Amino acid sequence: MTDELSGIAATALALLESAQNGDSDAGDQLGEILPSLTAAAESGDMAAQNVLGGVLLEFAENPSDAAFWFKKTAERDSAMGKRSLGHLYANGLGVPQNLTEAERLFKEAADDGDAHAQFNLAQLWWGKRDPHAVAALLRSAAEGGIDDAYVVLGDLLAAMDQDAEALRSYVNAAESGHDGAMYVAACWYRDGTAGRPDSIEALKWFFKMIHAGNADGLHEAIAVARGMTDEEIRRAGELAGCPGEAEAMVGTVQKYR
Repeated sequence: MTDELSGIAATALALLESAQNGDSDAGDQLGEILPSLTAAAESGDMAAQNVLGGVLLEFAENPSDAAFWFKKTAERDSAMGKRSLGHLYANGLGVPQNLTEAERLFKEAADDGDAHAQFNLAQLWWGKRDPHAVAALLRSAAEGGIDDAYVVLGDLLAAMDQDAEALRSYVNAAESGHDGAMYVAACWYRDGTAGRPDSIEALKWFFKMIHAGNADGLHEAIAVARGMTDEEIRRAGELAGCPGEAEAMVGTVQKYR
């Protein structure tokens, strides 16, 4: 069975996501349509059952009732329901913790192509199964839109001494806006972890990270820039789409020369 969203389910899911991002009005609206969402779930609408489970878990903080609805959809072969119920079993939320049951549910949903389930199963298998099988799950999850999977894949590949592919994975995550991956990519280019050091690429990712609102790499960025020419700093800023940050960095490092 598919996990396509009905009208009320799609509306509730959009409101839930907005509420989770801090939109108080969305939270109020979600509360207003909850009776309609519940009615749709009780009538057998599987999408509404899944979304209601998510609302109960994430918004109402009621994992026991969430488990009730996820069990219903999992029994109807919903990948979303299986993955969500697996999450509850993996963490002991609303149900007794049962990693064997969680693995079974994640595996079934992963086999159906659910990217979240693939990511969850990979994490469950980390250190317990063939790392190549874990890497395959992470690649599939990343290709399915789970940006964090690129980061975890990078960590796994690095542990397998596949540094060049690990760096590509971190860069993929960085290009998707993951600021933690931007930091790793910057450091790897700076240090030449997967090849020759590349100060311009390193500073580019530091600039992107800072521009994204994470200044944790500022001191490292200054240290890299101190060994670069003004033209190289500006080139890094151009590649990052951050010419203003580059000019500011040129002014900052001049005092060290």
